[in-house]
Amino acid sequence: MTAKKGIDVSYAQGEINFSRLDKSQVEFAIVRSSFGWYPGQKDSEFERNMKGFASLGIPVGVYHYSYARTVEEAKKEAAYCLSCIRGWEFDLPVFFDMEERSAAACGRRVCTDMVKAFCGEMKKAGRRSGLYTNPNWLKNYLYPEELLGKYPLWLAQWDTSRPSYECTIWQYRVGKKGTIAGIPGEIDLDLFYGTLPGTPEVPEKPQENAHVWKVGEEVRVIDPIIYGTDRHFVVYPDEHYTIIEVRGDRAVIGINGQVTAAISTRYIRPADKTEAHRFQVGERVQVLRPLVYGTNERFVVYPKERYTIIEVRGDRAVIGINGQVTAAVSTENIRPYPAS
Repeated sequence: MTAKKGIDVSYAQGEINFSRLDKSQVEFAIVRSSFGWYPGQKDSEFERNMKGFASLGIPVGVYHYSYARTVEEAKKEAAYCLSCIRGWEFDLPVFFDMEERSAAACGRRVCTDMVKAFCGEMKKAGRRSGLYTNPNWLKNYLYPEELLGKYPLWLAQWDTSRPSYECTIWQYRVGKKGTIAGIPGEIDLDLFYGTLPGTPEVPEKPQENAHVWKVGEEVRVIDPIIYGTDRHFVVYPDEHYTIIEVRGDRAVIGINGQVTAAISTRYIRPADKTEAHRFQVGERVQVLRPLVYGTNERFVVYPKERYTIIEVRGDRAVIGINGQVTAAVSTENIRPYPAS
């Protein structure tokens, strides 16, 4: 699936000339709605920007810049954000923007709980929400294992060829910010990985020997999009799913009889029984690359040591020695311990 090109804007861009905006360069936009929780902290260009993108039919999401330092303050920010966006509907989530140094000083536990609090309040109000942050924050100031996969991630990571975390939106930059006709000065550029509302589907060429999907068949997911929507569901890349129900191009898949999601058959493939080793709890393994799962952080490892898998799900394995956890690692970075 080709990533969609977008931008994020606030008062900093001034008045955008929407008549000059090139829709081929701006397929979606993220608009700042507000910051903090005091009256008067609504973005001065929010209403104008929302009306401008709406007039062009460009899908939109919003972000709230956080100054919260406690869970209660994060809830106050959610309430204030909701008051600012009242009356507007969005195609993309409401993102909680965490990057303030004062928040980082509060520690991982508080920062992680603030994300949960803000997103929880959004859920109560019927709004989809997500997290905007960067790899440094994920590594040092948040507990990513409690957030990633649960909330859509908008990742700010510049001067790299690809994001280091799986994300819904990637804010990227190579050297400097981008420029877009109709917007004064430079601007952040973004890529969206998914299907935007109103995106025309390109008819696929009929296949003479198209695969016929059957209940009970094992499959792997190549793009985890809930059938008929633009919403993603959590999927583990190396996990095999079983078709529970199939009708036309709609398949319901799951594990051990428990439904995971309904998905278009264009986004699944037959499972290759020989494609990869299936690691099991209790299995002895050798570490090939000592990298903490989902990061570039290294942990201490003894090359000839036998580690035991304590927990495994998808491509994530928790390993240790004598029941003591050493680290969570990608299964790509371990192998079965060679037989003696």
